[in-house]
Formats: sequence, structure tokens, C-alpha cells
Amino acid sequence: MSQTSAPASDPAALAAENASLKGQLEEARDEAELNLLQLQQVQEELEFYFLASQELQQLLEQHRQEERRAEVLIAALLERIEAAGG
Repeated sequence: MSQTSAPASDPAALAAENASLKGQLEEARDEAELNLLQLQQVQEELEFYFLASQELQQLLEQHRQEERRAEVLIAALLERIEAAGG
């Protein structure tokens, strides 16, 4: 922020500087509020994708377990077929 060098005895200059600083403060507050809203939105999106990723990881693990079970069942079935003389 730039400071103007208004003489302390010039009330008009002080009032103008005060008004300018108030305007800058209000602008900074508005920007901070917008940044906070954007941060909250990003946080919500991040949480959504994190939970979706966890759900997919669980699903992938279930599929891996089913694949291992299927391989065991197929191997057992092939052993039965071979034992039966097939």
C-alpha cells in the first residue's frame, strides 16, 4: 500500500487518504471473502474425489479377491477333470 505524505494540518488531504484506505480495506476484505469461498469449494471437490477414490480402491480389492478365488476354483476343476481321466 502506498502512503501519501499529507500534512497533518490538511484535513481535506487526511480525509481523502482515509477514504482511499477504507476503499482499499474493503477491496481486500472482498477479495479475502472470495478466496475463502473458492477454498471451501476446492475443499469440497477434493473431499468428493478422495471419497470416490477410496470407493474405487475398495471395489478394486474386491475384484482382485474374486479373481484369486476364481483362479483357485478353475485349478480345482481342472484337477478333477484330469483325475477323472479327461
